[in-house]
Amino acid sequence: MVREGNKLLTDGPSDALRGNAASVRAMLAVLGLDPADPARVTTGGANEEKLTGAIDVLIAAMLEDRATARADKDWARADAIRDRIKAAGIEIEDTPSGPKWSM
Repeated sequence: MVREGNKLLTDGPSDALRGNAASVRAMLAVLGLDPADPARVTTGGANEEKLTGAIDVLIAAMLEDRATARADKDWARADAIRDRIKAAGIEIEDTPSGPKWSM
């Protein structure tokens, strides 16, 4: 869905792009990650810890998929996973003890 939205962006504003964005936001809302949801905005405390924990679980799963792709020497898939993570504003650092992520 995001990939399709990125393609639609090149054509400028459109009903298709607005519909695509609404679909992506709906999917994010299911995960509690809709950036426009006032309940998502945190100033710290338990909500921020929950959000960080949820993101950590999701990124960990993506990093496991990336590690599997790298072990299989599927460099295109590993790069695509890394690029999706980066597109979300998350930086990955490969370290001797494994990948680390930060916003």
